[in-house]
Amino acid sequence: MIDAMIPRHQPMIPFPKPHGRPACIAHRGAQAHATQNTLRAYEIAADLGADMWEIDLRLTADGVPVSCHDASTAEVFGPALQISETPFADLRAAVPLVPSLAEILTLAKARDCGLYIELKAPGAGPAALPLLQGFGAAALGSFDSALVREVIEAGCDWPVSVLVRIGEDPLARAAESGADTVHLCWERAGERPQDLVTPELLARLGARDLGLVLWHEERPSVLADLEKLPALGICTDQPELMRGRRPGEFPEVQFVCHRGMNHIAPENTHAAALLAYDMGCDWLELDVHETTDGEIVVHHDQTVDRCSDGTGAIAGMTLAELKALDIGSWKDPHFSGQRIQTLREAITLCQSLGKRMYIENKFASVEKVWALVCEMGFQRDCFFWCWNMDWMKALRALAPEALIKSNISRHASVDQMIEEIAPQICEIMLQDWDREAPLCRARGIIPMLQYFGAPDPAVFDRIAALRPEMINLDRADLLLEALRRQGQAEGHFPSEVA
Repeated sequence: MIDAMIPRHQPMIPFPKPHGRPACIAHRGAQAHATQNTLRAYEIAADLGADMWEIDLRLTADGVPVSCHDASTAEVFGPALQISETPFADLRAAVPLVPSLAEILTLAKARDCGLYIELKAPGAGPAALPLLQGFGAAALGSFDSALVREVIEAGCDWPVSVLVRIGEDPLARAAESGADTVHLCWERAGERPQDLVTPELLARLGARDLGLVLWHEERPSVLADLEKLPALGICTDQPELMRGRRPGEFPEVQFVCHRGMNHIAPENTHAAALLAYDMGCDWLELDVHETTDGEIVVHHDQTVDRCSDGTGAIAGMTLAELKALDIGSWKDPHFSGQRIQTLREAITLCQSLGKRMYIENKFASVEKVWALVCEMGFQRDCFFWCWNMDWMKALRALAPEALIKSNISRHASVDQMIEEIAPQICEIMLQDWDREAPLCRARGIIPMLQYFGAPDPAVFDRIAALRPEMINLDRADLLLEALRRQGQAEGHFPSEVA
């Protein structure tokens, strides 16, 4: 019965499969970190290592292909416009964040990312094909078998998938649509949906030469199992869970993420910290202040003016007043509602994930900070720095066992640095690395490179070649990319890391 249905589509261009592993398909872009289906969501997905972006394609009233999941822009973007009834110029004027396929393609080419295009409306597939000419890594698909057949009949050279709901027979859906790939949308099929992808199902798909794409997944344990399956691609809202630094990958370099992944999420927030940890960073750098009621909070500036919807000095505010502020919207509306963290909350998250922390004291009591660290049993999992050298000397006198960082430039010499505060770690600027790192190593001090400069791939290639023991940086993603480039040149790939 199945064999009597529509012949299977024969794509001219194969589905991309980087280095023999499933492609990481960012679902509506990296929508965990930005408004879905926007250019920013796609940019962030590229930063986080996604191979492809899943986009939802509709047509405006005048036939322009645009990316929006829903038929109306109301739920995601606010203004309630029916895309199919709105000319593109009017859509752009009212909802400028909705991108056209042409704009997405320009960005995808610049970022070397493929597109996984879910067709949401009649005519969207045929309208996309002329724009895709000359674009390599792409696939198109739909839940609607009629839309699958429509794009195949329009002469699609790329793979075409049919999206399969829970309870549907994937092979029957492929046969009725002519798709060459089945995309299982089974993310809501219990705690272990991966168990539904049985050896028997894989054998049936293989017998009909059907490709397999898997649902959007954000549970790390489920993702780990999915990556072992013979899938062409896996969708996810969080590409960092698939493309972040894996356990055992580049263990010789300790990543210290400065204020969290602050080019994506608002600095010194829970969101920035969690993203840094999920990217595989070993340490989180954060800054602390003391409130007027004696709480230790995480924030960089002395005032809340730059990074919140409020004003005033932290030292003059209570914790309750600070907790009432929105410290996310200044970065992007997606992060609306982020609240200031206490150091206790930040350490709790860090400990729960088995990570470590670099605590920079801006204006807080030496005794209170150290007492909190001791109370939480965190002494060996954090190190300290303060711009105020009297604070550093006070900490060393209070806690000879404390792990401390300093900079040679803050002292007369490396030996004077040792005499004054005996740091275990020394931070070194890139231009001083070749001279100062050997001095530190010879004295048993760990050299830590610092780079907060421009996101220049050539600079990160240089840093990767140095293989610093530790590095304090904003762009962990760029260093990881550079290290992998060098590893690939040597014949090693991330999929080979356990």
